[in-house]
Amino acid sequence: MLLRSPNSLSQDQLESYRTALTRLDGVGQVSEPTLSQDNSVADFKVTLTSAPESDQAIDTVRGPLRTAAHAAAPPGTTAVVGGITSVFVDFQDAMNHDYRIVFPVAAILIMIVLALLLRSLVAPWYLMASVFLGFAATLGASVLVFQHLQHESGLVFTLPVIMYLFVVALGTDYNILMVARLREEAREGHEPKRAAALALHHTGPTIAAAGLILAGTFASMMLAGNTTLSQMGFAISVGIAIAAFVMAMFFTPALTALIGHRAWWPGHADTRPKSQPSHYREPVRMN
Repeated sequence: MLLRSPNSLSQDQLESYRTALTRLDGVGQVSEPTLSQDNSVADFKVTLTSAPESDQAIDTVRGPLRTAAHAAAPPGTTAVVGGITSVFVDFQDAMNHDYRIVFPVAAILIMIVLALLLRSLVAPWYLMASVFLGFAATLGASVLVFQHLQHESGLVFTLPVIMYLFVVALGTDYNILMVARLREEAREGHEPKRAAALALHHTGPTIAAAGLILAGTFASMMLAGNTTLSQMGFAISVGIAIAAFVMAMFFTPALTALIGHRAWWPGHADTRPKSQPSHYREPVRMN
C-alpha cells in the first residue's frame, strides 16, 4: 500500500495512518513504512489474517481496507492499495461485469435460434431452463468437491465462463437432437408420451455415446496434476454428463410429454401436414 503526498510526510501522519490500518478486521499486521528519499511516498506492507487468494481476504480488501485506506489518508495525500489480493479483487469485479453481459446475451441468442429452428415460443424456454439447471448443478458439484471436500480456497475465476461455453453449447445441441426426433415422432401421429419414449429409444444411444466420449476426454485433464486443469476437467466432464444423461435423455423428453401439443405453440410443428397420410414415407430414389 502506497501513501503519496506532494510534500514530505511527517512521522505523526505515518503513525496515525498505520494505526488506522492495524485496527481493521482482517488485517493481521502493518509494517513500518518504507519512505522514498524525499519522504513524499510511504510504502506500507499489510499482512492479512487470511490467505491472499481466499474469499475472506478478497472481502477485506474490497470493503474495509480500501475504504479505510482512503478515509484515513491525511489531507492532500493519495492512498493506493496494491498487492495480489487487490489484483484478485479487480479480476473478480471485471469477471462479474462480463458475466452480467455475456450470460444474458448468449441465452437470448440461443433462444432465438431455438425458436426459429423449432418454430415454437414455448419449447425454447424449458430447453434453456434444462441447460441452466445443468450448469447450476455442475457449478455446485465443483464447489462441493474442490472447496468443501478438498478444502481449496476457491475455484479458478475463469471456470464459470468456460463451463458456460461448453455446458450450455453442448447441452443445447443434445436437447436439439432429442426434441427434433421427438417432433418427428409426434408428426407420425404418436401421442406425446409415446413420442417421447420413441425419441429416447432412437436418439438416446447417440446422445449417450457422444456424452460419454466427450466427458471421458475432458475428465482426462484431471490427471495433469495441475489445480486449474483438474478443476476444468472435472467441471466440463460433469457438466457434459449431466447435460447428456440427465437433461437431454430424461428432463427434456419428460417435460415435453407433460406439456404435450402446447409445447409447439404457435407453430404446432408436431402436426402432420394434411396432404401427408399417416403411412407416408419419403420415396427412395434409385439411380
